[in-house]
Amino acid sequence: MMHCPHLTHDNQCEVAKQMAGCSVRTTPTACNACQNESNPRAINVVTIGMALVNKKRRKQDVAELQAMLRNYMPDEDPLPQTLKISNYRPGPGNELKKMIAWFAKSSESCNCETRVDTMNDWGAEGCRRNIDTITEWLLEEAQARGLPHGRFTATIARSLVKTAIRKYERKFPEGAPEPDQDDPEDELDR
Repeated sequence: MMHCPHLTHDNQCEVAKQMAGCSVRTTPTACNACQNESNPRAINVVTIGMALVNKKRRKQDVAELQAMLRNYMPDEDPLPQTLKISNYRPGPGNELKKMIAWFAKSSESCNCETRVDTMNDWGAEGCRRNIDTITEWLLEEAQARGLPHGRFTATIARSLVKTAIRKYERKFPEGAPEPDQDDPEDELDR
């Protein structure tokens, strides 16, 4: 993650937290998007979107945040992007992604985001059952990037996966919160 005065040591966005009235975990992708906004590291489309997603997950009223979001949106018609709840969905895949983000960035040629989503879909138990597959994914990416990828690296990769699973379980002992059932496409239109 990047340096931001509103980012806590446990990846909480204080700006979004204040708007949502609850803790709001962020991701490197969201932090980068926030940094690229015209009002970075403050109230902007990204931080409002994260707050809105978290309030919606908790089945709280989001009308005020939706109105605020409309005020921060550019005057374009139609709006080209959507805020997807899946971008902020917690899971073992996102935990692993955060752990290795300091040395392994996603690229256009990798399947990293798809694999993160797959791990998140599997959840903790599914990742344990598929730990050999996940380890192979990590070794495959290491080899493609010219990084070490031998037996010793496999042991480290397996350990990283186990740690990501444990971190996810500590943060969400009851499992990840589910988005609202009435949200068809699992998206909030911007």
